[in-house]
Amino acid sequence: MQILQVIPITKSITTEVLTYFSAKEVPLGTLVTVPLRKKEIQAIVVQSESVVNMKSQLRGANYQIRNILKVHDKQVFSPALLQTAESIKNFYASTTGQILKQITPSFVLDTIETLEYPIREESIANYRQLLLQRTYDERTSYYKTLIREHQFQKESLHILCPTIESCTALFEVLKKNNQHIYLFHSGMTKKQSRTTYTTLARLDVPSVLVSTPGCIDMYQYRRKTIIIEDESSEYYRTVSAPYLDMRLVAQEYAGHSQLTLVWAASALRPESYSLYVDNQADSIEPLNKRIFKTGDITIINQHSHKTKKQTDAERIQDLETKKVFSSLSQEVVAKIKKSILQKQRIFLFVHRKGLAPNIVCNDCGNIACSPESGLPYSLYIKTHPTTKIKERIFVCTMTGESIPAFDVCQFCHGYSLVQMGIGTERVYEEITELFPKTTTHIIDSTHVTTKKALGAIVDDYTKKKGAVIIIGTHKAISALPYIDQAIIVSLDSYFSRMSYNTYPEILSLVTTLQERSSEPLFLQSRNITEKSLPIVHTGLYPPYIEEELQKRKAFNYPPYATVCVIKRTVPKYTIKKEYAFLRDSFKKFNPHIMTHPAHKKTMVTLIVLLQLEHHTWSIRQQDSTLDLLLRGFDRNTIIHFNPKDII
Repeated sequence: MQILQVIPITKSITTEVLTYFSAKEVPLGTLVTVPLRKKEIQAIVVQSESVVNMKSQLRGANYQIRNILKVHDKQVFSPALLQTAESIKNFYASTTGQILKQITPSFVLDTIETLEYPIREESIANYRQLLLQRTYDERTSYYKTLIREHQFQKESLHILCPTIESCTALFEVLKKNNQHIYLFHSGMTKKQSRTTYTTLARLDVPSVLVSTPGCIDMYQYRRKTIIIEDESSEYYRTVSAPYLDMRLVAQEYAGHSQLTLVWAASALRPESYSLYVDNQADSIEPLNKRIFKTGDITIINQHSHKTKKQTDAERIQDLETKKVFSSLSQEVVAKIKKSILQKQRIFLFVHRKGLAPNIVCNDCGNIACSPESGLPYSLYIKTHPTTKIKERIFVCTMTGESIPAFDVCQFCHGYSLVQMGIGTERVYEEITELFPKTTTHIIDSTHVTTKKALGAIVDDYTKKKGAVIIIGTHKAISALPYIDQAIIVSLDSYFSRMSYNTYPEILSLVTTLQERSSEPLFLQSRNITEKSLPIVHTGLYPPYIEEELQKRKAFNYPPYATVCVIKRTVPKYTIKKEYAFLRDSFKKFNPHIMTHPAHKKTMVTLIVLLQLEHHTWSIRQQDSTLDLLLRGFDRNTIIHFNPKDII
């Protein structure tokens, strides 16, 4: 007699496990039918234990355990995936159902009864971790060689990519001269997904699968290796609770499956490089010591300063002269002119959306704010749907509130409102004024909201005979098939964020754009980037990574500790009570408690920062007191582990 713990396949799959009896042993991952209230539902077996080992628990149970109704001859998930879900559930203080929902393709859960499932094989390899720090072209060459080796040894290979676009691009490169290579991602139709899933389930020869990380448990004949391609990409993080880092999921899955795991990127993250330092991973080839070669990046310093002492007359003349702010330096304008004459495809990267991230009054110094949320307005340009006339609007980026832009200060009623900061629309205005005859588009989440709109811009970008300029945020990078000239308008705003991931994120962005651009990358900065991140200037990886790891160790950040950020939004009148509750609850763990504006002016967000030693919280060990505290919060409280940003 066995006690089975199962996950119900219903709308409430995010709930925790249910318990049932079974007269015979049932393999983990098997599909079963169980009674739930007055219904019969499908469920997945996630844990099994003999009644003999659980006699005391069963005697003390205050509820009746029912029998399962039917065992189906279908093993939906591998035991390795269920073991992974268990350890990931514990680390993120979540439930098994929530984890399975995020790491399983949705079409599998939707059609779980009708799919054809393979017989899972035991691993043919031993778990080990390898590092590959090479350029994108060098990595693809290595993958081609690795595919040939695996095919010769009759073994399969699985490559994980962070986005659909990166999956598709790599698949197109690798499919040439290779058989049995497949693509799988969440953007495929149900029919395409079913076809690929069934083909792999029936295949009895080695294969290559290129997919997004949510498809990690896809069956492959004699699979030996998993590669995390572009492991420095932040797109491996999920955008909904429990906010998983899919790289950690892949690492756990490879360990439970006894597979070889390869971490691959142009510049490895500190978390990955620390595996090499701690002798937990080997390098496939000697790691690149120089990420950038001389001439790969042209740094333009926008910081203007006087080289000699000024007279009073010169200072007065400077004050009386109206200075016009430009987001583009003379060198960048000259480079764009040259690229246009050569009919090149030009990409201008801008970190923020809108015309201006902040509106400041020159008279009183106040920032234009939303009366509803109390947060600063950003300035945008919107085309009226009826009149087709362009209008200036103020938008609260947190609440989405939108109003016509006003010209008078809310506080002193002065007329000296100034646009501060660089946004996509500001750069667009300057470019269209300087180069009115050149086709120019904006790609960001405000201007491009559908796949159709994005596809139309990309078609124009690739098919037009003359030069085309794209001004965009991160959203544009993976969408563009190629870039002739890449220009980073500014990175300075990155350094104002409260994040321990700032430097690795900037380095990932710079390496990506530099590799994708056929011309040297242009990087504008007001003397911040070069001083704060010397690798952008020198290209030397060892000094950068050594300093980064030393800082993280000193300040107790990953990989040397676990960061937990708890965000709780409460009414302002309860802030003292809530603050005291959080302070007292987490006193044992030395919390740092901060306040942050919420989506409404009457609300405030309390942010609790916990920096936890690994013996308190890690993938292998969790403090029981802290676990109970975290699981006791309601759905209005957001909990992040090792997040991208602290605020």
